[in-house]
Amino acid sequence: MRKEHGVCAARTERAKESIKTLCVDAALRGADLDGLRPRIRETAAGGFVEMSESRMKRTLAAGWRNAVVEAMEDHVLSTSEKRGLNRYRAQFDLAEKQLNRAGHFELFTKMALLNSLMEHGVIPRTDRRRARARFGRLPFNLMKSEGLVWMINNVGYMQQITRREHRGQSMGMSFRVAKGVYVRPGTFRGQSVSTTSMEHTDAGVLGVTTKHIYFKGSEKSFRVRLEKIVSFDPYQDGLGIMRDTASAKPEIFTMDPTDAWFSINLIDALLDIEDLKPPGPDAVTLDEIVDEVPDDDEDDAGLFIAGTGASL
Repeated sequence: MRKEHGVCAARTERAKESIKTLCVDAALRGADLDGLRPRIRETAAGGFVEMSESRMKRTLAAGWRNAVVEAMEDHVLSTSEKRGLNRYRAQFDLAEKQLNRAGHFELFTKMALLNSLMEHGVIPRTDRRRARARFGRLPFNLMKSEGLVWMINNVGYMQQITRREHRGQSMGMSFRVAKGVYVRPGTFRGQSVSTTSMEHTDAGVLGVTTKHIYFKGSEKSFRVRLEKIVSFDPYQDGLGIMRDTASAKPEIFTMDPTDAWFSINLIDALLDIEDLKPPGPDAVTLDEIVDEVPDDDEDDAGLFIAGTGASL
């Protein structure tokens, strides 16, 4: 009996892995979407996996999330991958809430934004209502000549702090002049010693626009023009900058590793756009960029926004 149970368990695990592969292939590699449900049910039956309609919905949503993770492996979302992921979620009527259980839809949104900037040079227009829903209250007073591209919450701010203290010692011998009383007719020599370290000084919201990096914390608020930053230093859990001033010291914004990866790629993509201007009132929004589904015969050079009938 134990051997038979082990065989059944192994078949079940193989079936689950096969179902995962079926979903990822359907989302990323153009496999037949219409035939996906029957193939999942057939594979599930062969592996003793219960597949009710509610379980099917959860399985399809998990398959989309797994496809996003696989697409993320090379840190680039191609237009064909984006097309497949959007067709998959449209085919099976998967809501954003189902897909963002562990932040996967948010990751897809970030990758779609990078795809728009890197592959097409398209900067989305900020829909303030949707931006408030995504990020919360907008804490920055933007210039009229710039557009908000993204905001990151829960960002720490670190500065290089230098502390000085005076250290020294007395020189010469001590002489006893009375019981318990000594004198040292020598000299005191000392020097100023400096110690430098990166210290956490604030926490707040980081914003990236077409012109600046903004930071709004509980103690500090500032913006730095992108072209006035001489270097960017990516870290696994942060982004370091050095301003173009004579007295500049390193500054680091600490954040979630995914946000750290995204922020440096976002800034690089913006700086690579030759004529960097804020999007006009008729420009596409980020939601339209995320939801677009290019035509089959369109190559990666074009970006078709669903419902507009226009290519960018």
